[in-house]
Amino acid sequence: MAKQLVMAKPITVLGSRFARTSIIAGALFVLLLSSLHLLQPEFDPTWRFISEYALGDFGWMMHLAFGLMAVAQISVAIAIFPHIRTVTGYIGLVILGISAIGVIIAGIFATDPISVSPDDATFSGSMHSFGAMLDYTPVAALLISLSLFRLDVWRPMKRVLFTSAIIAIVAMLVFVLQIPQDGQFEPGVLAGLFGRFLILADIAWLIIIGIHTAKLSASKQV
Repeated sequence: MAKQLVMAKPITVLGSRFARTSIIAGALFVLLLSSLHLLQPEFDPTWRFISEYALGDFGWMMHLAFGLMAVAQISVAIAIFPHIRTVTGYIGLVILGISAIGVIIAGIFATDPISVSPDDATFSGSMHSFGAMLDYTPVAALLISLSLFRLDVWRPMKRVLFTSAIIAIVAMLVFVLQIPQDGQFEPGVLAGLFGRFLILADIAWLIIIGIHTAKLSASKQV
């Protein structure tokens, strides 16, 4: 027997603003990250992490990009909060909030060069790694998506949201598998490439959520 759909609460004006903020922040993140690939080609994207862009001449752009990602995460959490009705959804929101805190920490503290071993890590590098380890946006995406599916206004987005969340989960798992056990990164180790797929999958899900939330708000105003 199919589950009965639940009627959703209207998106508030504040929620609508946060939805649009998430879209803008996510788009600017992609723009900055794409620009850094052109501005700092010395960082091979196949095995160097995006965090290392903070070490180059345009490091401020990477710090700003991390900030924008955190803004997108927080904005999505606030925008969809009225539509979360399940324990699974609330757990997802908590994980998304923790992920945003992790991204903020990673954005404030610059990473160490990839050639530095964990034993020789600086305080800044250790804090950056700690922040990165708090980011479980794919898990939050899946839990939140499963919760939103129960609402009538989100039902049409089920396939898109579920697909984007699963892609993010797979990208996260593949990324973890690419990390060498000895911690030695070198050409041929594709952690950088799959790390980029992961971060873009996260941003894609955030933007998709933001766009649909903004549409729901606009339809209520018509």
